[in-house]
Amino acid sequence: MSTDNTICMIEFLGSRKIQKEKMNSLSAAEKIREEEKGQSLNHRLETLISKKFEETGVQEKITSMNFMLEEMAEKMDQIMIMSQSNCREKINPSARKIRVKEMITMMLNQHGQLSAPQLCGLLNLSRTRCSEYLKEMEKKGVLESELNCRKRFYRIRQ
Repeated sequence: MSTDNTICMIEFLGSRKIQKEKMNSLSAAEKIREEEKGQSLNHRLETLISKKFEETGVQEKITSMNFMLEEMAEKMDQIMIMSQSNCREKINPSARKIRVKEMITMMLNQHGQLSAPQLCGLLNLSRTRCSEYLKEMEKKGVLESELNCRKRFYRIRQ
């Protein structure tokens, strides 16, 4: 190969390399332009949506509804706190005990006879507490019990 051919070849390869670099830089610039177009379109779209919200008053309605919901949540919290504190203050243990015993008597009047687990379910009491009340009432002569197949049924003494 001659020197002229070598120089031509080097120039050709050099120009190809420059062309590739230009193409790469052009494609990078095009990508940047596309991203900028997308961002500007997103910005325009957000602007249009916010204008529509303002025109129709939807944003104001949403804001007022959020405000109302927050107020309602605060009121509910206050009511819950007040009801919990009122329950603790109003009902002392002996008054609760008397009330539960009256409820037991009322249930037995309605149903005739019931077992301790049945009364627990009806009165929403623990089995231990319910059995305690039933034994006390039986001791005082208010109730009588009958053992039937490993279950004790209670009824009001006649």
